[in-house]
Amino acid sequence: MNIETLISRGNNLIPHGKVGLTCSHTIKPNNMPTDNIFDFLQQSASAKSDYVKLKGGDKRSFRLLSKPVAGYELFVGNKPVRWEQDAQRPDHAISDERPKKFVAFIVYEYGGQSDTGAVKVWSFTQRSIIDQMFMLFKDDHWTAYELVVTRIGDDMNTKYNVTGIKSPIEETLLAFCAVANKYVDLSKMFTGDNPFIDELPVLEAKQQKSEPNDLPF
Repeated sequence: MNIETLISRGNNLIPHGKVGLTCSHTIKPNNMPTDNIFDFLQQSASAKSDYVKLKGGDKRSFRLLSKPVAGYELFVGNKPVRWEQDAQRPDHAISDERPKKFVAFIVYEYGGQSDTGAVKVWSFTQRSIIDQMFMLFKDDHWTAYELVVTRIGDDMNTKYNVTGIKSPIEETLLAFCAVANKYVDLSKMFTGDNPFIDELPVLEAKQQKSEPNDLPF
């Protein structure tokens, strides 16, 4: 089993058609009141990331919202350089390290008790995650499972566990699948550009009302 096998069955994941989604925008006044300025200055410097980042002891739940992109990844000067499976290694991808195969999805990270869910990009190179994903999705649709991903340990002692809870994808998440490429372009990961091409909508996972057999793809 290899990474190409994992992604080869996802070519027809996303349904065609347009689904209307609204995105809330905040209008910022030119003259910010004094109290708002101090609110801003007191905010934590660490904002929530649009990428999935797991630390030791983390346990997160996700739903896949896109077919994956895959290729090779190499860090040069602490920045990732990526290229497609059949492409030649870029001239500037110079490192003593060997390139790793990577996979990236658009995902929905379910919220916890203190935060709300959000659309993110999940990119990984770990063989243990790839193998467990292959076992889950070799006979099932990419959206068939809520994924529970656990990271145990750090550095060389890190282990990952991926558990799939089979359940119908929520109605709101299914609608987003149809327009996900308007907000996130995973192919930009190969050029080093930001894959987020538009402001992400506020998205809440609402229970599926229709039967699983009614899924349009």
